[in-house]
Amino acid sequence: MFESIRKTLGLWYARWQFRKDVDHSRQLTDFLEQAGNVLVVLPVGYDHAVVAGNTLKKLFDRLKNVHLTVVTAGVRGTALDDMVKSEVVRIDDIDIGKIYLPKKATLRRVLTRTYDVALDLNLDFVLHAAYICKASRAPVRVGIARQNSELFFNVQLNLDRTVSPQTLYEKYSQYLGMFS
Repeated sequence: MFESIRKTLGLWYARWQFRKDVDHSRQLTDFLEQAGNVLVVLPVGYDHAVVAGNTLKKLFDRLKNVHLTVVTAGVRGTALDDMVKSEVVRIDDIDIGKIYLPKKATLRRVLTRTYDVALDLNLDFVLHAAYICKASRAPVRVGIARQNSELFFNVQLNLDRTVSPQTLYEKYSQYLGMFS
């Protein structure tokens, strides 16, 4: 019953929290290739996380100097977990507060390094995932265009939501590949 109110409060708090953040213009020609640290927030659902991980693994295999921090829900792994230069941060429901934002301890676990790029792979808007990307202070934050995403992402991919998740993630990876 109060879920909608809590989500609205979480979104309001996030807006207030990031009210002074300003994104500056920058060249997007090769932001992924030049990145040293990339934050990847996998989708909340395991099936989508596996598809997204398999699709993006091909892209990150080509980028030799990139360190990945993969944020995922649950204990089951994905293809991105096995990469040489990666670390996995697992978050569960207990790591998310009552207004759907990550707890401070969770943010400390994720934000152990400075990120050049943050990627949110959730097809639907997931407040805690978007918040983690914005809180990373990465100069390039990529997400799928949807309601409220303009607050959190400075690169929004407008993908056709009528196709399968496999096709969506392949297109996401293809778009990212244009910047590497």
